[in-house]
Amino acid sequence: MIIGLTGGVGGGKSTVLNILHEKYNAHILEADKIAKDLMSPGEICFVKIIREFGEEIKSADGELDRKKLADIVFKDDNKLKKLNDIVHPEVKNKISSQIKSIMEKDKNAIIVIEAALLIEAGYRDICDKFWYVYSDYPVRKQRLMDSRGYTEKKVEEIVNNQLTEEEFKNMCDYVIDNSNDFENTLQQIKNIIGS
Repeated sequence: MIIGLTGGVGGGKSTVLNILHEKYNAHILEADKIAKDLMSPGEICFVKIIREFGEEIKSADGELDRKKLADIVFKDDNKLKKLNDIVHPEVKNKISSQIKSIMEKDKNAIIVIEAALLIEAGYRDICDKFWYVYSDYPVRKQRLMDSRGYTEKKVEEIVNNQLTEEEFKNMCDYVIDNSNDFENTLQQIKNIIGS
């Protein structure tokens, strides 16, 4: 079973991933972590990003200055699209290759692909089901302000660059409401997986 797990920032995807890993021995493939690896100096995405955004996007130590890059792309839809067009196809290729490797060892494996842009990046052809992890906006906002130190304005900027709640719900097979306590979330997952 290949599950595509998505949801807006601060929705609680990490909680659901932890449950799937710990209770169901799922293999977790996090698109953001894979993207980060591919954006390391010398890797394919790094090279393409420097070519697109210029040398000034590098930090003093030769790494990508992620904050500088984020500040640019979250204020300009065209630049965000250019970044996504560089990164997402490469991440998807890497994920496909990791799935193949896992399935060769265990045909019955549960594999979870976690990606904020799962829908937009076209993972429907890889995943059996899409799960949407949802939380009420005030809960998400507070989580992000507490855990990442984001300002209210920064949270709004990021949320406005993501799909709406309605779009997520329309494109996903299951919705997990993670606005409440852990036990509630756990029970919803049990209901979907069936044990």
